[in-house]
Amino acid sequence: MDHELSQGAALLQLLHLLWLLPLSWTAPEGFPIAEVFTLKPLEFGKPNTLVCFISNLFPPTLTVTWEHLSAPVEGVGPTFVSAVDGLSFQAFSYLNFTPSPYDFFSCIVTHEIDGHVTVSYWVPQNALPSDLLENVLCGVAFGLGVLGIIVGLVLIICSRKPCSGD
Repeated sequence: MDHELSQGAALLQLLHLLWLLPLSWTAPEGFPIAEVFTLKPLEFGKPNTLVCFISNLFPPTLTVTWEHLSAPVEGVGPTFVSAVDGLSFQAFSYLNFTPSPYDFFSCIVTHEIDGHVTVSYWVPQNALPSDLLENVLCGVAFGLGVLGIIVGLVLIICSRKPCSGD
C-alpha cells in the first residue's frame, strides 16, 4: 500500500512539473515574418492568388487579415499552419484576386499571444507583357523584314542595269 501511495505522490509531482513546463519554455527569438507573393506569374486581368507566408511563428495562434487599397477584403480563405524544425511554425493565407496595374494589397498578421502585428505589402512588379504588346512587336518585326526584302530586291535590280553613260 505504501508503494502505491509513493507512486501516486511521484505521479502528482510529475504532473505538477508538467503543468509548469509550458511556462518555462522559451519561445524562438523574434517576431513573425510575413512575405506576400503571387502563386502564378503576374499577368494583368488574369485571375491569380496572393499568398501570405508567415514564418518564425510560436505559438501558432494568429489572425491574418487582408486589405486592398487600405480597405478590408472579404472572402479570404482559411489560414493553414504547419510545424517546422524545433518549436517553430509557419502559416499560409491565400487570397484569390484579378490583378490590375494599380493594385496595393497588404497582409496583416496579428500574433494573438503578444499582440505583435506584422504587415507585408504587395504591389505589382515584373508583370508578364500582355498579348497586345507581343502582337505589336511581332507585326513591327514582320514589317521590317518585308521592307528589308524590298530594299534588297531594288538594290539588286539597280546593280544589274548596264551603265548608260558611254
